[in-house]
Amino acid sequence: MVLAALVAVTAVAGPVLLVAALLVTTVALATGWPSLLGLPTQRGSTTILSLCGSVAVLVVALTPDEPRLRWLPSVLAMSVVAAFTHQLLRRDMRPRLVESITGVVCGVVVVELGASWIAVSAADGGPQLVLSATAALAAASLATALPWPQRYSGPLALVAGAAFAALVASALADVGSGPAAVLGLCLGAVVAGLDRLLAHLPTTTSRQAGVSVGAAVVSASGSVVYLAAGLLA
Repeated sequence: MVLAALVAVTAVAGPVLLVAALLVTTVALATGWPSLLGLPTQRGSTTILSLCGSVAVLVVALTPDEPRLRWLPSVLAMSVVAAFTHQLLRRDMRPRLVESITGVVCGVVVVELGASWIAVSAADGGPQLVLSATAALAAASLATALPWPQRYSGPLALVAGAAFAALVASALADVGSGPAAVLGLCLGAVVAGLDRLLAHLPTTTSRQAGVSVGAAVVSASGSVVYLAAGLLA
């Protein structure tokens, strides 16, 4: 919820602050991701995730015109190469090699999707769309944080995401309540899905791992909002 609010405020304040907020989100995810998945090389994995995520954010921010995500696939491809290179440079006989490379590549994909928030914010009416989307994220995250069984918290996240996105959109001239509700429903599904996938791993008792789950939700949602922005445009 805090990271969603940070993205919302900085999207309205300006692109430089939004880049800073996404870099903070990148570091938050990278710091706890190896602990969350129990990866064998935690320091190296955190370094790869931080560098790759930061490069993706900066590349998208420095792309001057549409499509702003045109270089993101290239960054992702180089990031995968960097992840494999990291494994080749290990000096610990590479135990749990497949688990390590799979976990790092998965983290790279998630963390680099966060750069999509920059492309959303730069579009016409983008800051207003970001406000609706982050309201949905915060509401859905609050629903999954309730001490209820997932069969109740998951559907509640869907409803809360759609309702709060529509509520915020109703106060904004550039975003319709109907499309915003659909977007909120999709974002609620992202939050509920990642909650079911990650939030109940034994490692989430670690504070860093728990923060990484929240950062993963914000990063992964960027691509969903970007697709919605294209459809709305």
